Amino acid sequence: MSNEQRATSLKKIFLSLIAHCSLLLFLSCDSAPKKLYNEAERKIFDGKYQQAVEKYTQILERYPHSGYADDALFKLGETHFLNLNNMQVALGYFSELINKGERNKISYSSQKYIAQIYDEYLKNYDQAIIEYYKLKSNYGVWGDTDKNQFNIAKCYFKKGDYEQAAIEFKIFLETYPKNEFSPDALYQFSNCKYLLGRYNEAIAGYKRLIENYPQSRYIIDGKYGIGMCLEEQERLGEALIVYREIGDKYINKEMLAKKIDGLEKRMRELGR
Repeated sequence: MSNEQRATSLKKIFLSLIAHCSLLLFLSCDSAPKKLYNEAERKIFDGKYQQAVEKYTQILERYPHSGYADDALFKLGETHFLNLNNMQVALGYFSELINKGERNKISYSSQKYIAQIYDEYLKNYDQAIIEYYKLKSNYGVWGDTDKNQFNIAKCYFKKGDYEQAAIEFKIFLETYPKNEFSPDALYQFSNCKYLLGRYNEAIAGYKRLIENYPQSRYIIDGKYGIGMCLEEQERLGEALIVYREIGDKYINKEMLAKKIDGLEKRMRELGR
């Protein structure tokens, strides 16, 4: 073997040793955060949430560039939200993940949690609407665009903006005509029209609900809504027929009975 060949062979051996040592170093560096992460998960399983938080935090402090850092960040947000009831703290962790700018499953889940917190827990419907729109525009590839549109409409309804809620429910119904949320959306759309005093539109919506979704849990409520609209229009006899038709099927039987008695009394006074 020539000197040149010997040198080349030694060089290959040297490079192979470097690669092997680098792999060992990588594995050893990754094993420490992995161990901490597994310990934290066990703490969650045992219901020791504060101790789990400490373990996740150690990963971020000691191994911020490891493959477990983002998972630890997400779990910190999730633990504060689901187990410790620290909504603002949870929002901070979820937002930190999203601000990294990566569109992946973990940032998508973080955005879902943010929208849910503002909507269902903080009752900040204006901000919740913004967060649901972010889900639609930034994470449409992950699905749930139908549910996000439905939630946007519901938030407008909950904040009392029935005009915009009706628009959003209509968008949902036109975009997703055969969706699991369609009966709910049509019922709420009709309620919006009732609350806006547009009784003919509300009646049309309730009738559409009854005709198109006969198995919906809102059928009886839809019929009751028709009765309410007829009553508002002073069509008392028609309203009374609807209320009697509902009969024992309506959940609040006592209230319905009082409404029927009241209508009958009004009609007697009016000589009808």
